[in-house]
Parts: sequence; structure tokens; C-alpha cells
Amino acid sequence: MVATDDIGAGAATLLTGPAWSGHRVVELGSMISADEVAAHLGEVLQRDVKAFPIPRAGWPAAFEQFGVPKGQTGPAEAMFDAVNAGWMDLGVAGTEHIAGTTSLREVFAAAHKATTA
Repeated sequence: MVATDDIGAGAATLLTGPAWSGHRVVELGSMISADEVAAHLGEVLQRDVKAFPIPRAGWPAAFEQFGVPKGQTGPAEAMFDAVNAGWMDLGVAGTEHIAGTTSLREVFAAAHKATTA
């Protein structure tokens, strides 16, 4: 996961830094477990938040609950399938890694503040 502020800062640094030629692959962010997400969100909301798995057959309905139109959940399902299959992973050899500086707690706190302002 990576905060949008970190994406902007990382892109700006790469685009204004030393020139390069050839193929370059850069990954931004860090893997965060569902349990870490639940813990940080619970801390910010001051509520008990638990992560739980959704069986693969239930993904379309879950995505629809999050606002993805019925019948159009395929791309989101494919992305999660790719992550679960290890096709999308951090730390692949030859990839430059840039970790974000914005913590997950800071992201949730800013979102919470925006909804209560």
C-alpha cells in the first residue's frame, strides 16, 4: 500500500532526479496485512475492527457493496487473483523499491478527519 502523497513525492523525485536510459521498474509502497489495516483503522476510529477472509465466490458481491457496478467486478477480481497468485509482488529482483513515508495510521486519520470536519 502507498499513500497518494507518497506517490506524488516519489514520482516527482524520479522525474526531477538524475536521467536514466533503458528499462527501469520502480515500485512504491509496502505490503501491509489485512490484520495491520484492521488494527490501524480500529485505533483511529476507536472501535474494534477485525479483518476476515471473503471466499472467492463472494468477491463479486463484496465489490458491488463497495460501489463497483454489477457485472463489472472482473478487473478488481483479476487484480486480487494476481496478488494472491504472486504475480504482483514487492521485492522482485531488479526492481527499485521506494517505501512511502506516510503511515497507514496517518492515512486513516486524515480520511477520518475529512469526514468529520
